[in-house]
Amino acid sequence: MNGYYLVRGVFSGAMVPTNLTDVRKIIKIGERSAGITIPKEWLPLLGLSIGSSVEVSLGSGYIMVRPLSITKTKPLYAVKVRAKDIETLSRLIIAGYIDGYDVIVVENSRDLARKAFYEVAMRLPGTIAMDGPSFTIKVSVDELNTKVEEVITSMKTTIDTMFDLLMDYFQTGDRSRLEQLIKLDDDLDRLHFLGVRTIKRTAFKNPQDALDNMIVIKSLEHIGDALDRASNTLLKLGSSFVEECKTRFRDVFARVAAYTSKSINSFVTMNLDLAIKVLMEREPLSREVFTIPGTCIDTPETMALVHEATVILYEAAEIAEVATARIVRYSEEKNIQVET
Repeated sequence: MNGYYLVRGVFSGAMVPTNLTDVRKIIKIGERSAGITIPKEWLPLLGLSIGSSVEVSLGSGYIMVRPLSITKTKPLYAVKVRAKDIETLSRLIIAGYIDGYDVIVVENSRDLARKAFYEVAMRLPGTIAMDGPSFTIKVSVDELNTKVEEVITSMKTTIDTMFDLLMDYFQTGDRSRLEQLIKLDDDLDRLHFLGVRTIKRTAFKNPQDALDNMIVIKSLEHIGDALDRASNTLLKLGSSFVEECKTRFRDVFARVAAYTSKSINSFVTMNLDLAIKVLMEREPLSREVFTIPGTCIDTPETMALVHEATVILYEAAEIAEVATARIVRYSEEKNIQVET
């Protein structure tokens, strides 16, 4: 046994799968229509009944059917988790959160469950520890009213601030700037977890946009992680990091910051010209990142700084690639032609 497990279900007590798939044939209905049937037992899971209205949408290569209005109480999906140690249990709690569960039941001792939860609680928006026979975590997040675009914009603002703090450190040598930056990475993690959870719960609305948003949010998180690691490296270097090298690396990260900002803006504003420009600049800028520091790359720590700058460049380029694909897709969808 691996020492941990997850059990999924509906909090009403009936343990059923939360991801249901079936294969159905298209049938003829009258002379001018076609249709499909769905299993009757799916209806209560969506708050629907015979006669309820649904919205039918045509996407790029798919048909989407979703409830037009929910008249019944939405079931609360629950997952049970158990592990032998705090670290594993904390990771399972995070997994339950980002996978969209409303209730996470921790089947460990209250002491272990409480310690595991409070290790990650500040990074999981809307989580509350509830009283009961088992240690239960309730998630009170309204994903349907959470806009992923606003999450992405907030992540961009946080990353901009992290870059500003890094520039301040290179300019002033004030180590407190690095400590503030590291704390901001926790804010970025909160936004990341909220964004991923929201996407998983609402992906049915537009699967392709959901995938784009997921890639962008993951890339933004990776950029924040790289800045966090770079800050910790600079704290370790301390006074051994001479002024000349600070100046050189300030130039490196200033260029990386500008590149990252342009990349995110290309996605947020759907600017194809800007996205293409970002992609064209990636290789030459990557070469510059290795040449600008010059003789300052003489220790594993300074090489690590170059590595983190390169990671940020390629994550930013990933965002520009997603922006390009999304812009092209929307252009194609506006010009759909159906042969008759």
